[in-house]
Formats: sequence, C-alpha cells, structure tokens
Amino acid sequence: MRRARKHRRWAAFTLLELLVVLAILAVLMALLLPAVQRVREAAARIKCANNLKQFGLALHGFHDVNGYLPAGMVTELDIQDSFHTGFTYLLPYLEQDNIHRLYHYDHQWYDSANYTAVEQQAAVFFCPSNRNGGTINLTPFIQQWNAPMPPFIGACDYVLCKGARAQIAVTPSDIPIQARGLFNISQANWSGGNGGQIQWSPTPQFRVRFTDITDGLTSTIALGEAAGGNSYFLVADINNLGQPVVEPFINGPAIMDQGWSAASLGDTQHPWYAGIFGVTAQWGLPPAPMDEPINRRPGMPSIIGLSGNRQDHELFQDRISGFRSMHSVGCNFLFADGSVHFLPLSIDPNVFRALSTYAGGEVIQAKDF
Repeated sequence: MRRARKHRRWAAFTLLELLVVLAILAVLMALLLPAVQRVREAAARIKCANNLKQFGLALHGFHDVNGYLPAGMVTELDIQDSFHTGFTYLLPYLEQDNIHRLYHYDHQWYDSANYTAVEQQAAVFFCPSNRNGGTINLTPFIQQWNAPMPPFIGACDYVLCKGARAQIAVTPSDIPIQARGLFNISQANWSGGNGGQIQWSPTPQFRVRFTDITDGLTSTIALGEAAGGNSYFLVADINNLGQPVVEPFINGPAIMDQGWSAASLGDTQHPWYAGIFGVTAQWGLPPAPMDEPINRRPGMPSIIGLSGNRQDHELFQDRISGFRSMHSVGCNFLFADGSVHFLPLSIDPNVFRALSTYAGGEVIQAKDF
C-alpha cells in the first residue's frame, strides 16, 4: 500500500503584512533621519567653533609678535579700495604659509601680482554647515567697476567684528568709543613709490591692543559667522529692506558673500554685496541704534555712503552687513580671550551691542549671553 505523499506548504507574506512592514520602516526612517541630521549639524557646529578657535590662536599669536591686533582693513588714501584685510595678516598664524608666501604685501589685493594668492581656498575659512569651499566669480564686479580685478577670489564664512556702528572712516577714532569694535579701517604710512610699485609701511596708524579692551577680553566679540554664497541669505534693497535686491549685472537676486582677501567696499550706486566686516547695529547709539539682528533676511549690504553727514543719525548712509549662519538658532562667535560662544537669535539687542564693542563701559556677565 503506497503511502500518500505529503505536500509542504511554504509560508508567505500577505500583501497586508508587507504593507505593514513597509509602513513600520517608513516610520523608523522618519524618526531616524532628523536624528541623523541633528548629529550631522552638531558635528558641523563643533567644526565651525574649532575654526574660530584657530582664528583666536592666530589673533593672540599676531598680538604676541606685534603688540597689537591687525587692522580690519589697511588702506593708503582710498578707504573704499583698501590694500589688505585683517585675514591676510593672519595667514602665517593660521598655518596658511603656502598662501602667505604667494601673497605680495607690497601690492593691493586686486593687483595682478596677487591673482594667484587671493584665489586660494582654505578650510578654516568655511563653516561646514554652509559649505566646505568656494570662490567668488569677480567677472560681474569687473564689469560694474570697469577696473582690473582677479577673476576669482577665495570665499569666507567669517567676518571681523566692527562693533555696533557701520561708520566707515580712515581714522577710526572718529567713531564713538561706545560703538567701536576691535576691527576697523586703518591708514598705512605712505613712503613714496619706486617704479610704480607701492612702497609703504605695513604698520597701521590705528592699533588696538589687548590693554585697550577695557570691557574685558571675555566680554568682547572679535569674529563671528557670516554664511556666504547661499541663496538663503540674499542682499536687501536699501530702499526697501524687506525685499531682496536684483543685481542688474547678473539679472537676479544678489547673494551675500565675502572673500577673505577682498578689502573693498560697495557704495550707494553698487549696494549688492557684503564685506569682511560685521556689525550688531548700524548706528549703535541713541536716538535709535538701528539694531542688526543675527540671521537678518534679507541682509544689509555693506556700503560706504558717498554723501551725507556720517555723524548725523538722520543723514547717516554707511551700512555694514550683520552676522549670519546656517545654524538654525544662532551663530558662533570668537571672543577676544580666544573662547568661542554660541549666541542665540533671541539675544537681547542691548547685550549684543555691548559684546561687540571693546570700551563701551557696559557691565556684561556670562549669564547675560
């Protein structure tokens, strides 16, 4: 008698069970992705803070050697087209000797002798929350100004703190001390010419020493973030600050950006770009400080007012961009003592202004920020 063959039935997912599994995976991914993004952003923010710590070591190294801090911009006569930036003088202290050796300090940053140097990129100049590198194409600028310039310059995501006032002066002592920041424009000592080559002393006339910081190194901002090359931060129309401006030479919205070497400023006829300075207010004093909050959108352009009284609040026309970052709730800032602090968007404007000046006489404690 033959035994009947048994047939094994293989287990299989039903369509409903498959849909349930997929739904669970989707929920897990939805929960996991924000966590991964938060971890990635936390790491980028830490790397950004480490960049600023390197700038802090560089500033102290420069001060140890020279006895004063570098000027924000060094100029001869034309403060709109200065020679060099403070970042340029920090290159050897930032372990950027390769760029430093390429740079000709006896020529302006836009001179052909410096084309190769100024196009260089360095990781320390970029916040990884925004970008890992980048250059600025100066072709539209060359067209605007009808002047020779390097075709590209290395970009930068950090700016020097000019204080709580946008006033642009070749003699920074003209700026009220209560609103003056660590970095301003300083005139170099002209010493004639030699066959068309600039001969001048790189020692600026205006200097800030650590002993001048009477508000305390622990309560004074030196540098801060200024995310550049990102369409999230567009330049505001100076005639309507709530709207982005259209730059006619590119026929599109102007994106905020700055180069570590570009020691030039726009004007009221070219109000389309930022610069290597950052401020916490445009006027800084009563009757209206004209506060410049963190992550302002659209952002204020950096311009020198070619007319008007810069000492009169109503006629004041100089403007400097504020601080900004791709961190969602604030910005990293380097303080004069070399420490780095993350200041929130919600910081009190009075405290923010006080931190950006070095001899304002305000009493600020760590708990205030």
